[in-house]
Amino acid sequence: MNEHAVPPLFAVVPGGLFGPLASANRERYWALLYRLFEELFGPDAPLPPSIGFPRREITAAVERYLLTDDPWESEEGDVPGASLLERANAIYERFRAAGWLRQERVGAREMVTMLPVVAQFLSALVEFAEHGPTFVSAKVRSIELQLRQVVEGKAAGDALDEAADQARRLLVSLSSMSLKVRDLMPELSRAETTAQFARQWFERYVSSFFVGDYADLHKADHPLARRGAILAMAQQVEGTALHDSLLGWYREHLTGGDAARAVERLQRSLRRLRELERIDEYLGRLDEDIRQANRRALAFLDYRLRAPAKLDVLLRRAVRGALDAPEDALRLPVAPGALMDDAQLRPPRRKPQPIPRSANAVEHPTPEQLARLSLLRRMKRARLVDAEDMVRYVARHLPHAGSVESAGLAIASIEDLRAYQTLLTLALRSHRIGGLRRDDPLGRLARGFRVELLDAGERDDNGYLRAPRFVIHRLKNIA
Repeated sequence: MNEHAVPPLFAVVPGGLFGPLASANRERYWALLYRLFEELFGPDAPLPPSIGFPRREITAAVERYLLTDDPWESEEGDVPGASLLERANAIYERFRAAGWLRQERVGAREMVTMLPVVAQFLSALVEFAEHGPTFVSAKVRSIELQLRQVVEGKAAGDALDEAADQARRLLVSLSSMSLKVRDLMPELSRAETTAQFARQWFERYVSSFFVGDYADLHKADHPLARRGAILAMAQQVEGTALHDSLLGWYREHLTGGDAARAVERLQRSLRRLRELERIDEYLGRLDEDIRQANRRALAFLDYRLRAPAKLDVLLRRAVRGALDAPEDALRLPVAPGALMDDAQLRPPRRKPQPIPRSANAVEHPTPEQLARLSLLRRMKRARLVDAEDMVRYVARHLPHAGSVESAGLAIASIEDLRAYQTLLTLALRSHRIGGLRRDDPLGRLARGFRVELLDAGERDDNGYLRAPRFVIHRLKNIA
Protein backbone atom coordinates (compact mmCIF):
# COMPACT_ATOMS: atom_id res chain seq x y z
CA MET A 1 0.00 0.00 0.00
CA ASN A 2 2.98 2.32 0.27
CA GLU A 3 3.06 4.41 -2.91
CA HIS A 4 6.79 5.11 -2.55
CA ALA A 5 7.79 1.43 -2.31
CA VAL A 6 9.38 -0.17 -5.36
CA PRO A 7 6.96 -2.74 -6.86
CA PRO A 8 8.49 -6.26 -6.76
CA LEU A 9 8.51 -6.94 -10.50
CA PHE A 10 10.68 -10.07 -10.47
CA ALA A 11 8.68 -11.56 -7.64
CA VAL A 12 5.79 -11.68 -10.11
CA VAL A 13 7.47 -12.50 -13.46
CA PRO A 14 10.48 -14.82 -14.03
CA GLY A 15 13.86 -13.16 -13.63
CA GLY A 16 15.18 -14.08 -17.08
CA LEU A 17 12.03 -13.02 -18.97
CA PHE A 18 13.73 -10.14 -20.77
CA GLY A 19 16.71 -12.20 -22.00
CA PRO A 20 15.43 -12.91 -25.54
CA LEU A 21 14.19 -9.32 -25.89
CA ALA A 22 17.67 -7.98 -25.04
CA SER A 23 19.62 -10.08 -27.56
CA ALA A 24 20.77 -9.28 -31.07
CA ASN A 25 17.63 -10.90 -32.48
CA ARG A 26 15.27 -9.04 -30.15
CA GLU A 27 12.98 -7.87 -32.97
CA ARG A 28 12.60 -11.41 -34.35
CA TYR A 29 12.06 -12.85 -30.87
CA TRP A 30 9.39 -10.23 -30.27
CA ALA A 31 7.69 -10.99 -33.60
CA LEU A 32 7.75 -14.71 -32.77
CA LEU A 33 6.30 -14.14 -29.28
CA TYR A 34 3.59 -11.93 -30.79
CA ARG A 35 2.70 -14.62 -33.33
CA LEU A 36 2.54 -17.36 -30.67
CA PHE A 37 0.40 -15.11 -28.49
CA GLU A 38 -1.99 -14.30 -31.35
CA GLU A 39 -2.29 -17.89 -32.62
CA LEU A 40 -2.20 -19.95 -29.42
CA PHE A 41 -2.26 -18.11 -26.09
CA GLY A 42 -3.91 -14.72 -26.66
CA PRO A 43 -7.55 -13.67 -26.29
CA ASP A 44 -8.06 -13.79 -30.07
CA ALA A 45 -6.83 -17.39 -30.30
CA PRO A 46 -9.11 -20.44 -29.84
CA LEU A 47 -9.54 -21.61 -26.28
CA PRO A 48 -6.35 -23.58 -25.49
CA PRO A 49 -6.56 -27.04 -23.90
CA SER A 50 -6.40 -27.11 -20.12
CA ILE A 51 -3.24 -29.24 -20.18
CA GLY A 52 -1.56 -27.10 -22.85
CA PHE A 53 -0.29 -27.76 -26.36
CA PRO A 54 2.06 -30.59 -27.38
CA ARG A 55 5.62 -29.41 -27.67
CA ARG A 56 5.79 -30.44 -31.31
CA GLU A 57 2.94 -28.05 -32.12
CA ILE A 58 4.88 -25.12 -30.64
CA THR A 59 8.12 -26.00 -32.45
CA ALA A 60 6.16 -26.44 -35.70
CA ALA A 61 4.83 -22.88 -35.31
CA VAL A 62 8.41 -21.67 -34.77
CA GLU A 63 9.52 -23.54 -37.90
CA ARG A 64 6.80 -21.83 -39.95
CA TYR A 65 8.05 -18.47 -38.75
CA LEU A 66 11.67 -19.31 -39.58
CA LEU A 67 10.64 -20.24 -43.10
CA THR A 68 9.33 -16.70 -43.68
CA ASP A 69 11.90 -14.73 -41.65
CA ASP A 70 15.44 -15.96 -42.07
CA PRO A 71 18.36 -15.72 -41.46
CA TRP A 72 18.74 -14.49 -37.91
CA GLU A 73 21.74 -12.71 -36.45
CA SER A 74 24.47 -15.01 -35.16
CA GLU A 75 24.49 -15.30 -31.36
CA GLU A 76 26.66 -17.01 -28.80
CA GLY A 77 25.92 -20.72 -28.56
CA ASP A 78 24.49 -21.07 -32.08
CA VAL A 79 25.43 -24.24 -33.94
CA PRO A 80 26.67 -23.48 -37.48
CA GLY A 81 24.75 -25.30 -40.18
CA ALA A 82 21.93 -26.39 -37.86
CA SER A 83 18.76 -27.68 -39.48
CA LEU A 84 15.42 -25.90 -39.31
CA LEU A 85 14.13 -28.30 -36.64
CA GLU A 86 17.24 -27.88 -34.51
CA ARG A 87 16.97 -24.07 -34.68
CA ALA A 88 13.28 -24.21 -33.79
CA ASN A 89 14.06 -26.44 -30.79
CA ALA A 90 16.85 -24.06 -29.70
CA ILE A 91 14.48 -21.07 -29.85
CA TYR A 92 11.86 -23.03 -27.92
CA GLU A 93 14.39 -23.97 -25.22
CA ARG A 94 15.41 -20.32 -24.92
CA PHE A 95 11.80 -19.25 -24.42
CA ARG A 96 11.31 -22.02 -21.87
CA ALA A 97 14.50 -21.14 -19.96
CA ALA A 98 13.54 -17.45 -19.92
CA GLY A 99 10.08 -18.21 -18.51
CA TRP A 100 7.88 -17.33 -21.50
CA LEU A 101 6.78 -20.96 -21.84
CA ARG A 102 6.32 -23.72 -19.27
CA GLN A 103 6.70 -27.41 -20.12
CA GLU A 104 5.06 -30.19 -18.13
CA ARG A 105 4.91 -33.93 -18.66
CA VAL A 106 1.39 -35.30 -18.89
CA GLY A 107 1.65 -39.05 -19.14
CA ALA A 108 4.12 -39.75 -21.92
CA ARG A 109 3.63 -36.38 -23.62
CA GLU A 110 5.38 -33.05 -23.10
CA MET A 111 2.76 -30.30 -22.92
CA VAL A 112 3.49 -26.58 -23.16
CA THR A 113 1.54 -23.75 -21.53
CA MET A 114 2.07 -20.08 -20.76
CA LEU A 115 1.78 -18.88 -17.18
CA PRO A 116 -1.21 -16.57 -16.66
CA VAL A 117 0.99 -13.79 -15.25
CA VAL A 118 3.35 -14.07 -18.26
CA ALA A 119 0.40 -14.01 -20.67
CA GLN A 120 -0.95 -10.92 -18.90
CA PHE A 121 2.47 -9.24 -19.10
CA LEU A 122 2.76 -10.09 -22.81
CA SER A 123 -0.72 -8.67 -23.37
CA ALA A 124 0.38 -5.44 -21.69
CA LEU A 125 3.46 -5.29 -23.94
CA VAL A 126 1.32 -5.82 -27.04
CA GLU A 127 -1.08 -3.12 -25.90
CA PHE A 128 1.84 -0.76 -25.28
CA ALA A 129 3.36 -1.47 -28.70
CA GLU A 130 -0.02 -0.82 -30.35
CA HIS A 131 -0.67 2.28 -28.27
CA GLY A 132 -2.42 5.04 -30.17
CA PRO A 133 -3.20 8.65 -29.33
CA THR A 134 -4.86 9.51 -26.03
CA PHE A 135 -8.46 10.73 -26.29
CA VAL A 136 -8.88 12.91 -23.25
CA SER A 137 -12.61 13.37 -23.77
CA ALA A 138 -13.35 9.62 -23.63
CA LYS A 139 -11.39 9.14 -20.41
CA VAL A 140 -12.99 12.18 -18.74
CA ARG A 141 -16.49 10.97 -19.70
CA SER A 142 -15.74 7.51 -18.31
CA ILE A 143 -14.47 8.95 -15.01
CA GLU A 144 -17.48 11.23 -14.66
CA LEU A 145 -19.97 8.42 -15.42
CA GLN A 146 -18.47 6.05 -12.86
CA LEU A 147 -18.32 8.72 -10.17
CA ARG A 148 -21.94 9.67 -10.83
CA GLN A 149 -23.00 6.05 -10.37
CA VAL A 150 -21.11 5.90 -7.07
CA VAL A 151 -22.73 9.12 -5.79
CA GLU A 152 -26.21 7.97 -6.82
CA GLY A 153 -25.69 4.60 -5.12
CA LYS A 154 -25.85 2.56 -8.35
CA ALA A 155 -22.27 1.29 -8.06
CA ALA A 156 -19.97 0.16 -5.25
CA GLY A 157 -16.34 0.91 -4.46
CA ASP A 158 -15.06 -0.92 -7.54
CA ALA A 159 -16.36 1.91 -9.75
CA LEU A 160 -14.60 4.49 -7.56
CA ASP A 161 -11.35 2.54 -7.65
CA GLU A 162 -11.55 2.13 -11.45
CA ALA A 163 -12.27 5.86 -11.90
CA ALA A 164 -9.23 6.70 -9.77
CA ASP A 165 -7.04 4.36 -11.84
CA GLN A 166 -8.28 5.95 -15.07
CA ALA A 167 -7.49 9.42 -13.71
CA ARG A 168 -3.98 8.30 -12.84
CA ARG A 169 -3.43 6.73 -16.28
CA LEU A 170 -4.68 9.90 -17.97
CA LEU A 171 -2.26 12.09 -16.02
CA VAL A 172 0.64 9.68 -16.62
CA SER A 173 -0.11 9.71 -20.35
CA LEU A 174 -0.16 13.51 -20.48
CA SER A 175 2.90 13.92 -18.28
CA SER A 176 4.94 11.58 -20.49
CA MET A 177 4.43 13.78 -23.54
CA SER A 178 7.79 15.50 -23.81
CA LEU A 179 7.84 17.12 -27.24
CA LYS A 180 11.51 17.95 -27.60
CA VAL A 181 12.11 20.26 -30.54
CA ARG A 182 15.58 18.91 -31.17
CA ASP A 183 14.08 15.45 -31.70
CA LEU A 184 11.65 16.85 -34.27
CA MET A 185 14.16 18.85 -36.31
CA PRO A 186 15.22 15.92 -38.59
CA GLU A 187 11.58 15.56 -39.57
CA LEU A 188 10.96 19.29 -39.81
CA SER A 189 13.99 19.77 -42.05
CA ARG A 190 12.22 17.81 -44.80
CA ALA A 191 9.31 20.26 -44.92
CA GLU A 192 9.59 22.78 -47.73
CA THR A 193 6.67 25.07 -46.89
CA THR A 194 5.00 26.33 -43.75
CA ALA A 195 1.72 24.68 -44.73
CA GLN A 196 3.40 21.32 -45.22
CA PHE A 197 5.11 21.59 -41.85
CA ALA A 198 1.91 22.57 -40.03
CA ARG A 199 -0.05 19.73 -41.61
CA GLN A 200 2.66 17.17 -40.91
CA TRP A 201 3.19 18.40 -37.36
CA PHE A 202 -0.45 18.35 -36.39
CA GLU A 203 -1.48 15.13 -38.15
CA ARG A 204 1.49 12.99 -37.15
CA TYR A 205 2.82 14.28 -33.85
CA VAL A 206 -0.22 15.68 -32.06
CA SER A 207 -3.43 14.23 -33.41
CA SER A 208 -2.18 10.77 -34.47
CA PHE A 209 0.34 10.08 -31.72
CA PHE A 210 -0.21 12.15 -28.59
CA VAL A 211 -3.69 13.64 -28.11
CA GLY A 212 -6.30 12.57 -30.64
CA ASP A 213 -8.75 15.37 -29.75
CA TYR A 214 -6.17 18.12 -29.24
CA ALA A 215 -8.02 20.52 -31.53
CA ASP A 216 -11.15 20.31 -29.35
CA LEU A 217 -9.51 20.59 -25.90
CA HIS A 218 -10.11 24.33 -25.55
CA LYS A 219 -13.75 24.32 -26.63
CA ALA A 220 -16.43 25.19 -24.11
CA ASP A 221 -18.36 21.94 -24.68
CA HIS A 222 -15.34 19.66 -24.33
CA PRO A 223 -15.73 17.08 -21.49
CA LEU A 224 -12.52 18.41 -19.96
CA ALA A 225 -14.52 21.47 -18.94
CA ARG A 226 -16.52 19.21 -16.60
CA ARG A 227 -13.57 18.31 -14.41
CA GLY A 228 -15.03 20.73 -11.87
CA ALA A 229 -18.06 18.44 -11.55
CA ILE A 230 -15.72 15.47 -11.10
CA LEU A 231 -13.86 17.22 -8.30
CA ALA A 232 -17.17 18.20 -6.68
CA MET A 233 -18.38 14.59 -6.71
CA ALA A 234 -15.07 13.44 -5.22
CA GLN A 235 -15.52 16.00 -2.44
CA GLN A 236 -19.10 14.75 -1.95
CA VAL A 237 -17.86 11.20 -1.50
CA GLU A 238 -15.34 12.33 1.08
CA GLY A 239 -17.68 14.49 3.18
CA THR A 240 -20.90 12.44 3.38
CA ALA A 241 -22.13 9.13 4.77
CA LEU A 242 -21.21 7.55 1.46
CA HIS A 243 -17.61 7.58 2.69
CA ASP A 244 -18.36 5.00 5.39
CA SER A 245 -20.19 2.76 2.93
CA LEU A 246 -17.30 2.83 0.48
CA LEU A 247 -14.82 2.28 3.31
CA GLY A 248 -16.68 -0.89 4.28
CA TRP A 249 -16.54 -2.13 0.67
CA TYR A 250 -12.77 -1.45 0.50
CA ARG A 251 -12.22 -3.25 3.80
CA GLU A 252 -14.22 -6.29 2.69
CA HIS A 253 -13.07 -6.70 -0.91
CA LEU A 254 -9.59 -5.14 -1.23
CA THR A 255 -7.81 -5.29 2.13
CA GLY A 256 -9.08 -8.51 3.67
CA GLY A 257 -10.67 -6.81 6.69
CA ASP A 258 -7.74 -4.50 7.49
CA ALA A 259 -9.37 -1.18 8.44
CA ALA A 260 -6.16 0.88 8.33
CA ARG A 261 -5.28 -0.32 4.83
CA ALA A 262 -8.86 0.27 3.68
CA VAL A 263 -8.69 3.90 4.84
CA GLU A 264 -5.35 4.36 3.08
CA ARG A 265 -6.61 2.75 -0.15
CA LEU A 266 -9.77 4.90 -0.20
CA GLN A 267 -7.78 8.08 0.46
CA ARG A 268 -5.42 7.15 -2.36
CA SER A 269 -8.33 6.80 -4.80
CA LEU A 270 -9.77 10.18 -3.80
CA ARG A 271 -6.33 11.79 -3.99
CA ARG A 272 -5.88 10.51 -7.55
CA LEU A 273 -9.22 12.02 -8.54
CA ARG A 274 -8.27 15.40 -7.04
CA GLU A 275 -5.07 15.35 -9.11
CA LEU A 276 -7.17 16.14 -12.18
CA GLU A 277 -6.73 19.76 -11.13
CA ARG A 278 -3.18 19.54 -12.52
CA ILE A 279 -4.29 18.60 -16.02
CA ASP A 280 -4.06 22.26 -17.11
CA GLU A 281 -0.34 22.21 -16.31
CA TYR A 282 0.30 19.33 -18.70
CA LEU A 283 -1.85 20.81 -21.46
CA GLY A 284 -0.15 24.21 -21.02
CA ARG A 285 3.26 22.60 -21.42
CA LEU A 286 2.01 20.81 -24.54
CA ASP A 287 0.81 24.11 -26.02
CA GLU A 288 4.16 25.76 -25.26
CA ASP A 289 6.05 22.91 -26.95
CA ILE A 290 3.91 23.29 -30.04
CA ARG A 291 4.47 27.07 -30.16
CA GLN A 292 8.21 26.62 -29.75
CA ALA A 293 8.29 24.03 -32.52
CA ASN A 294 6.35 26.39 -34.78
CA ARG A 295 8.86 29.18 -34.15
CA ARG A 296 11.80 26.91 -34.85
CA ALA A 297 10.19 25.60 -38.00
CA LEU A 298 9.38 29.08 -39.30
CA ALA A 299 12.97 30.21 -38.70
CA PHE A 300 14.31 27.13 -40.46
CA LEU A 301 12.00 27.54 -43.44
CA ASP A 302 12.90 31.23 -43.69
CA TYR A 303 16.55 30.24 -43.93
CA ARG A 304 15.74 27.60 -46.54
CA LEU A 305 13.86 30.17 -48.63
CA ARG A 306 16.53 32.88 -48.42
CA ALA A 307 19.60 30.71 -49.09
CA PRO A 308 18.61 29.53 -52.60
CA ALA A 309 17.68 33.11 -53.67
CA LYS A 310 21.14 34.43 -52.80
CA LEU A 311 22.79 31.48 -54.51
CA ASP A 312 20.95 32.24 -57.75
CA VAL A 313 22.27 35.82 -57.69
CA LEU A 314 25.83 34.59 -57.28
CA LEU A 315 25.47 32.12 -60.13
CA ARG A 316 24.10 34.80 -62.50
CA ARG A 317 26.99 37.12 -61.64
CA ALA A 318 29.51 34.35 -62.35
CA VAL A 319 27.95 33.59 -65.73
CA ARG A 320 27.95 37.26 -66.77
CA GLY A 321 31.56 37.65 -65.66
CA ALA A 322 32.66 34.58 -67.66
CA LEU A 323 30.94 35.86 -70.79
CA ASP A 324 32.47 39.38 -70.56
CA ALA A 325 36.03 38.30 -69.58
CA PRO A 326 38.90 38.27 -72.18
CA GLU A 327 40.09 34.96 -73.54
CA ASP A 328 43.41 34.80 -71.66
CA ALA A 329 41.60 35.42 -68.37
CA LEU A 330 39.59 32.22 -68.73
CA ARG A 331 42.56 29.85 -68.61
CA LEU A 332 42.55 27.11 -65.98
CA PRO A 333 43.98 28.22 -62.64
CA VAL A 334 46.67 25.53 -62.50
CA ALA A 335 50.40 25.54 -61.89
CA PRO A 336 52.90 25.25 -64.79
CA GLY A 337 53.91 21.77 -65.82
CA ALA A 338 52.19 18.62 -66.92
CA LEU A 339 48.68 18.19 -65.60
CA MET A 340 49.00 14.41 -65.49
CA ASP A 341 52.33 12.74 -64.72
CA ASP A 342 53.23 9.36 -63.28
CA ALA A 343 55.33 11.13 -60.66
CA GLN A 344 52.19 12.74 -59.25
CA LEU A 345 50.31 9.47 -58.94
CA ARG A 346 50.04 7.72 -55.64
CA PRO A 347 52.42 4.77 -55.35
CA PRO A 348 50.71 1.37 -55.33
CA ARG A 349 50.04 -0.32 -52.08
CA ARG A 350 52.23 -3.26 -51.30
CA LYS A 351 50.70 -6.04 -49.37
CA PRO A 352 52.92 -7.45 -46.65
CA GLN A 353 54.24 -10.91 -47.19
CA PRO A 354 52.12 -13.51 -45.42
CA ILE A 355 53.70 -15.22 -42.47
CA PRO A 356 54.74 -18.76 -43.45
CA ARG A 357 52.63 -21.30 -41.66
CA SER A 358 53.81 -24.69 -40.64
CA ALA A 359 51.58 -27.64 -39.86
CA ASN A 360 51.55 -29.19 -36.44
CA ALA A 361 54.13 -31.92 -36.05
CA VAL A 362 52.68 -35.42 -35.98
CA GLU A 363 54.28 -37.70 -33.42
CA HIS A 364 53.85 -41.43 -33.91
CA PRO A 365 53.46 -43.55 -30.78
CA THR A 366 56.37 -45.70 -29.70
CA PRO A 367 56.12 -49.51 -29.61
CA GLU A 368 55.88 -49.37 -25.81
CA GLN A 369 52.93 -46.96 -25.98
CA LEU A 370 51.20 -49.17 -28.54
CA ALA A 371 51.77 -52.21 -26.32
CA ARG A 372 50.37 -50.40 -23.26
CA LEU A 373 47.33 -49.28 -25.27
CA SER A 374 46.69 -52.82 -26.49
CA LEU A 375 47.06 -54.16 -22.95
CA LEU A 376 44.62 -51.54 -21.66
CA ARG A 377 42.06 -52.55 -24.27
CA ARG A 378 42.44 -56.21 -23.37
CA MET A 379 42.02 -55.41 -19.68
CA LYS A 380 38.81 -53.46 -20.37
CA ARG A 381 37.48 -56.26 -22.57
CA ALA A 382 38.26 -58.85 -19.91
CA ARG A 383 36.21 -56.93 -17.38
CA LEU A 384 33.27 -56.43 -19.76
CA VAL A 385 30.52 -59.05 -19.64
CA ASP A 386 28.06 -59.16 -22.53
CA ALA A 387 25.24 -61.58 -23.30
CA GLU A 388 27.42 -63.96 -25.33
CA ASP A 389 30.04 -64.17 -22.56
CA MET A 390 27.33 -64.95 -20.01
CA VAL A 391 25.80 -67.67 -22.20
CA ARG A 392 29.17 -69.37 -22.68
CA TYR A 393 29.96 -69.30 -18.95
CA VAL A 394 26.56 -70.61 -17.84
CA ALA A 395 26.47 -73.29 -20.57
CA ARG A 396 29.74 -74.76 -19.21
CA HIS A 397 28.20 -75.45 -15.80
CA LEU A 398 24.43 -75.69 -16.23
CA PRO A 399 23.16 -79.21 -17.18
CA HIS A 400 20.57 -79.65 -19.94
CA ALA A 401 17.83 -80.30 -17.41
CA GLY A 402 18.01 -78.94 -13.94
CA SER A 403 19.96 -76.28 -12.14
CA VAL A 404 23.34 -75.55 -10.61
CA GLU A 405 24.29 -73.79 -7.39
CA SER A 406 26.93 -71.12 -7.07
CA ALA A 407 29.27 -73.54 -5.31
CA GLY A 408 29.51 -75.53 -8.54
CA LEU A 409 30.68 -72.58 -10.65
CA ALA A 410 34.37 -72.71 -11.52
CA ILE A 411 36.53 -69.57 -11.77
CA ALA A 412 39.59 -70.00 -13.96
CA SER A 413 40.09 -66.49 -15.39
CA ILE A 414 39.19 -62.85 -15.04
CA GLU A 415 36.32 -63.41 -17.47
CA ASP A 416 34.92 -66.17 -15.22
CA LEU A 417 35.21 -64.00 -12.10
CA ARG A 418 33.36 -61.10 -13.79
CA ALA A 419 30.63 -63.50 -15.00
CA TYR A 420 30.28 -64.86 -11.44
CA GLN A 421 29.98 -61.31 -10.05
CA THR A 422 27.29 -60.47 -12.62
CA LEU A 423 25.29 -63.60 -11.70
CA LEU A 424 25.55 -62.66 -8.01
CA THR A 425 24.29 -59.14 -8.80
CA LEU A 426 21.35 -60.62 -10.77
CA ALA A 427 20.49 -62.83 -7.81
CA LEU A 428 20.57 -59.92 -5.34
CA ARG A 429 18.45 -57.66 -7.57
CA SER A 430 15.94 -60.45 -8.28
CA HIS A 431 15.48 -60.93 -4.53
CA ARG A 432 14.11 -57.37 -4.09
CA ILE A 433 10.41 -56.64 -3.68
CA GLY A 434 8.88 -56.76 -7.14
CA GLY A 435 11.77 -58.74 -8.57
CA LEU A 436 14.08 -57.59 -11.32
CA ARG A 437 12.88 -54.38 -12.91
CA ARG A 438 11.98 -54.39 -16.58
CA ASP A 439 14.37 -51.57 -17.40
CA ASP A 440 17.32 -53.14 -15.56
CA PRO A 441 20.22 -53.49 -18.08
CA LEU A 442 21.36 -56.76 -16.43
CA GLY A 443 18.08 -58.37 -17.44
CA ARG A 444 19.32 -58.53 -21.05
CA LEU A 445 22.18 -60.82 -19.96
CA ALA A 446 19.93 -63.57 -18.59
CA ARG A 447 19.15 -65.50 -21.79
CA GLY A 448 17.51 -68.90 -21.23
CA PHE A 449 18.07 -68.97 -17.48
CA ARG A 450 17.11 -67.24 -14.29
CA VAL A 451 19.05 -66.69 -11.08
CA GLU A 452 17.54 -67.22 -7.64
CA LEU A 453 19.07 -66.16 -4.32
CA LEU A 454 19.16 -68.88 -1.65
CA ASP A 455 18.17 -67.17 1.57
CA ALA A 456 20.34 -69.24 3.89
CA GLY A 457 22.84 -68.25 6.49
CA GLU A 458 25.72 -69.92 4.75
CA ARG A 459 27.97 -68.08 2.28
CA ASP A 460 30.10 -69.47 -0.53
CA ASP A 461 33.83 -68.85 -0.50
CA ASN A 462 35.48 -69.69 -3.82
CA GLY A 463 38.84 -68.18 -2.97
CA TYR A 464 37.99 -64.84 -4.62
CA LEU A 465 34.61 -63.85 -3.20
CA ARG A 466 32.69 -64.63 -0.07
CA ALA A 467 29.10 -63.99 -1.01
CA PRO A 468 25.53 -65.29 -0.56
CA ARG A 469 24.60 -68.52 -2.29
CA PHE A 470 22.43 -68.59 -5.40
CA VAL A 471 21.19 -71.12 -7.91
CA ILE A 472 20.81 -70.97 -11.71
CA HIS A 473 17.72 -72.57 -13.29
CA ARG A 474 17.53 -73.39 -17.00
CA LEU A 475 14.58 -72.03 -18.94
CA LYS A 476 15.48 -73.27 -22.42
CA ASN A 477 18.50 -74.54 -24.35
CA ILE A 478 21.45 -72.17 -24.29
CA ALA A 479 23.30 -71.84 -27.59
